[in-house]
Amino acid sequence: MKKTFLFFFMTFLMSWSVLNAQNGFDYIIMLDNGGTTTKQEYIKMRRGANKLMEQLLACNPESRFAVVQYGTGVFDNDTGVYKPLIYIESDFTNDLLIAQNFERRLDFGDNFQKSVGLVGDALDGVSNTDIISPQKTLNKIQIGRVIVFTDAERDSNSLSSHLVDPAFASNYGSYDAFANVMNFKIDRAIRFTVVHVSTDNNAILAAASIASSEGAYTDQYEMVAADPSNGHPRSYFNRTNGFGMYDYEVNYWKNLAAYICLSNGMGTLDFLYEPGACISGTSDLTGAYVLPAGATLQELKLELINMQTGAVYPMESDPVFGTGNSFKYNFTPYSFAHALNAGSTGLHKFRVKMISNAPNSSVAYSWNKYPFFDYDINLDCPMLLSAKSSVGEKMLKLTPNPTNGLFKVILNKDIKSGTLEVRDLIGNMVYNKVLRGDKEIEVDLSSRKEGVYIVNVTTDKNEKYSEKIIKK
Repeated sequence: MKKTFLFFFMTFLMSWSVLNAQNGFDYIIMLDNGGTTTKQEYIKMRRGANKLMEQLLACNPESRFAVVQYGTGVFDNDTGVYKPLIYIESDFTNDLLIAQNFERRLDFGDNFQKSVGLVGDALDGVSNTDIISPQKTLNKIQIGRVIVFTDAERDSNSLSSHLVDPAFASNYGSYDAFANVMNFKIDRAIRFTVVHVSTDNNAILAAASIASSEGAYTDQYEMVAADPSNGHPRSYFNRTNGFGMYDYEVNYWKNLAAYICLSNGMGTLDFLYEPGACISGTSDLTGAYVLPAGATLQELKLELINMQTGAVYPMESDPVFGTGNSFKYNFTPYSFAHALNAGSTGLHKFRVKMISNAPNSSVAYSWNKYPFFDYDINLDCPMLLSAKSSVGEKMLKLTPNPTNGLFKVILNKDIKSGTLEVRDLIGNMVYNKVLRGDKEIEVDLSSRKEGVYIVNVTTDKNEKYSEKIIKK
């Protein structure tokens, strides 16, 4: 009877874990602050961590993050006393403004195993003076994963660099050398992903042993008895050029996220934008989307987010759809009118929002996968055109909007000739008319399905104007 009860109890726990995982993972982002991490490397590591968080959140908007930095002394404060310390930036959050708002806290050395033990205290609510941040605990309620960014050695002769417990450093493959990591893997069911800058073979073997499954690494690692990751490809990602990206690594963080993210099935999208310093230097923004099974696209919206305040501004720009599920945004300085008129300044990021008609599905978001910059656009740069005139002077008025099918296109500017087109969000033309001095045009979409359509007017001077109409 006891064995039967235990079987059903374990089955319940496993089922509950799977259901709970659909809400997303809790990710602990551990950043090595040891002395071998230079200021420039730290900037690159921080950028990589932020880009990875964006890709994980794009995969599942219920993902949450807690950034934990570890070292053996306080940054820019050499007291001569060194011991393992951690600094927790915040409790778990899916607010990127909070999660990504951190700077270097520690320095001098790193002791990863001891630091994992301190994270364990934070998860258990155990008071520990070596957690030196105002945030002392972590409220883990979802299935967890630790993502480690490090350049550490397997071990060294001082507190400078340790992936394993230095007290058992000579015992290769021993449980004791990896005890705190094993506790996380076995007792807490928390998995590890390791992004490791190293060319040293012993360091690579140890770091790969720390990594859990769900990865592509199939080379050697230290075999630790009872490790549930044994025999599986490891979530280990070795880098030989530091945390900076090569030109061909545009998809690095997107691909890494795909290994360790649990999608909630709401569909995905991504885009690529090569930042220009100023609005006048913008490039095209290109991307592609994947809809949930059986769903159709309702709308793609482009937004601009102030990295200092978190304020979100709509963009005056509509997508141009290409082959397959590809899309593109073309910019002018007018596109940034809402942010500029609100007085937004400084560094900003783009975000694309996908809305579909899938039942019970969430809105899907995406951030720029371009890995070489911390931001996408700087609104402090000079602009070629005034944004305010764009918002005040609408070339097109669509009424009624929303519509049951019949609506009028009213032109607020005299044009000798031109064309009027109405397209769905996939780019298919559903209506077109040649204009000859028209001021009002009646359009009938009664036979078309519900959704958002784009009304485009092109003048004989090749001036282009667009508005959205909603068909109920």
